[in-house]
Amino acid sequence: MLDISFWLLVLTAIILFVLIYYLNSTLYRPLLGFMDKRVRLINEDKENLQKSNSEVEESLKKAEEEIIKAKAEATKIKEGEIAKAKESALSEIEKVKAEFDKKYELFSKELQEERNSLKESLKSNLSSYQNLFSSKLKNI
Repeated sequence: MLDISFWLLVLTAIILFVLIYYLNSTLYRPLLGFMDKRVRLINEDKENLQKSNSEVEESLKKAEEEIIKAKAEATKIKEGEIAKAKESALSEIEKVKAEFDKKYELFSKELQEERNSLKESLKSNLSSYQNLFSSKLKNI
């Protein structure tokens, strides 16, 4: 039958322990260190990403606030310019209206003068018109 050699069993155990020690020191520990380092880098990247996201969100909020302020300021400026334009238009309308009133008053005076001169001319020529009218009536 098979004989189990004690020395061979001890030698196999020693080779197994030496092999485990060698693999542990040259392969497993560096591999575990590399894996730990990778996990640590991934976690750091996640933290950096979260910080960046929060910074971006803050920047977006600030930008939105600036946009709101700019819109309000633009509206304020627009309203101011509209008010100025209305004032300018109203003053222009008042000027034109005043000019029209002056021209109308001048026209009314000229018309009144013309009317008075026509009345005077009719009064001065009334007798000749009466004579002419009478003669025309007689001819009929």
